[in-house]
Amino acid sequence: MLNVILLECALELVPSELSSIKEIQQHASRRKKSPTDLLLDQSLHGRAMTKLGDGERRGRPDIVYLCLMNLLETPLCKQGLLKVFLHLQDGRIVDVDSSVRLPRNYDRFVGLMEQLLTHGRVPPEGDALLAMKGGSLPQLVSDLSKKNHECTVLAIEGGQIVGMRDLGQLLVTPDQAVVGIGAFPHGDFTEETKDLFSRHIELDSQVMMAWHVCSEVIWAYTWERRID
Repeated sequence: MLNVILLECALELVPSELSSIKEIQQHASRRKKSPTDLLLDQSLHGRAMTKLGDGERRGRPDIVYLCLMNLLETPLCKQGLLKVFLHLQDGRIVDVDSSVRLPRNYDRFVGLMEQLLTHGRVPPEGDALLAMKGGSLPQLVSDLSKKNHECTVLAIEGGQIVGMRDLGQLLVTPDQAVVGIGAFPHGDFTEETKDLFSRHIELDSQVMMAWHVCSEVIWAYTWERRID
């Protein structure tokens, strides 16, 4: 089983300290929503976000969207061999049901994420396809790895360079492999996040987008399982 955690996701609603800014008020009016019910997005709220101290790490829901599309639309996920979680920058964890099929239209995805962050689940009633879950990131990593810290892997710049074949072997060896992939635009992981993973790896000497890392992890794991 492969478990992928999208770490420190740049996914949040507009913070209250930005809600009175004109460009955000205008966007909210067009959407017929309260400003604090809107998804924070650098492409729409970039000037306003300069008022946030860590604004360069926030407001990129498109990264999460592209990562999820690369992860969920795979035979591995459809066969029940992949589990995906989102770790938000405020520490909350989102459980992504393996049966969820995200909309191809990005605007509809934005609406779903706004619903998730407002109500804590999607849909608001019935069986949840996306849901906030209790607990912390350290607890999640520990539970997924079944206390076997050696099967936790973090994709990070400056990690040990690992080829695709070696990556596949690394991931299929344990019963439960846990891979952490950053889903934020700039900066580094917090030290607390780094310390949760026993292996720090890099797939290429060139900087890779998060969704490309997701694709290579899926490919390596799937290929190695087929060989076995």
